[in-house]
Amino acid sequence: MATQIKLVTTVALQGAVDALTPEFTKSSGYGIEMAFGPPSACVDMMRQGMSADVVVSTPDGIEALAKEGKVDGATAKPVARMIMGLAVGLNDPKPDISTAAGFKKALLETQSIIHADPATGSPSAAHFIKVLNKLGITDEMKKKTTTRAGVVATAVASGECHMAVQQLAELYLVPGVHVLGPFPDELQNVMPLTAAVHTGSAHKDAAKALIALLASPGAKPVMEKAGLLAAL
Repeated sequence: MATQIKLVTTVALQGAVDALTPEFTKSSGYGIEMAFGPPSACVDMMRQGMSADVVVSTPDGIEALAKEGKVDGATAKPVARMIMGLAVGLNDPKPDISTAAGFKKALLETQSIIHADPATGSPSAAHFIKVLNKLGITDEMKKKTTTRAGVVATAVASGECHMAVQQLAELYLVPGVHVLGPFPDELQNVMPLTAAVHTGSAHKDAAKALIALLASPGAKPVMEKAGLLAAL
């Protein structure tokens, strides 16, 4: 079994990393172990002493960790950008959410919806709350909204809820749901992700190689297929 390097990242990168792992293992001889949390939680995990080889967070999060000596700022590279989306059950209506009006209508007409718990530091939850305020439907949505930690579309796959909102890449991880697509542009939140080598890594060359692969032009179609935008 290949030696594992540890990647601490938001779960939104899981699909892309899983797809790229065979190529990485073939070229480096290393496998990849992943630990997950929202970007802010990844920063907190490093501050609390969790071991890692590569850390992924927002650019600001990585910059803060570099200043604290937790990651090597010289190794930091943009690797992807997260965008938000909606998913529904396979037997639920499939509304067009490509416009703000269609998006609002879909939210108002769904029987129930789930999103991440804002208390976890989820950026998707924080942005969705802002979107509801912008659309003027906060009160209407409260009575049919559930929140929890983790990948929330599993509640749609199980039939517990009819609609899920989260990072598009996280929705794609769940079988048994229909992903309607991304938020319309005027309501979208694009969040860049940056990776850096942990200063305590025992496998720094392999860690740098993983970051280079994630940031490479060849990874772009993999990122897009997984529901992410490639890094700028």
